[in-house]
Amino acid sequence: MTTNPEEVPVFSDAWARACAEMLKLQDGYRSAAAGWEATIMLTMSAIEADGSERRVFLDLWRGECRMARAASQEDEAEARYVLSGTVVAWQQVLTGSVAPLLAIMTGKLRLSKGSLLELLPYVTAAKELVAAASRVPARFPQGG
Repeated sequence: MTTNPEEVPVFSDAWARACAEMLKLQDGYRSAAAGWEATIMLTMSAIEADGSERRVFLDLWRGECRMARAASQEDEAEARYVLSGTVVAWQQVLTGSVAPLLAIMTGKLRLSKGSLLELLPYVTAAKELVAAASRVPARFPQGG
């Protein structure tokens, strides 16, 4: 398989930071997320050889991404929402073949912390966030 040298591993620190930069360029996200204040941890399960996960932490504040970085397990306590999924589930969401809310409702992604009812008013913001992330050249792990 040939890889693009500009691609970064999905859910890596470089990917998270590139997503934050992409969000800065998205007027649709700023508008849809104007009232959203959330800290979110996204987890891609068991993809490393040792069975560990990749995680990113996002600090979203009223249409801005104040911080995006690789997360540690300790960030889970600070996160208001934790969304987890497999490589396949995240690939479906990040390529736009499955909407984020549908992925949660069908169990492809699991909301292990936070309330789905609290997220519902921000469905458009979530779609815009995913659209911005999908514009970042990324490499998905094999398998999963």
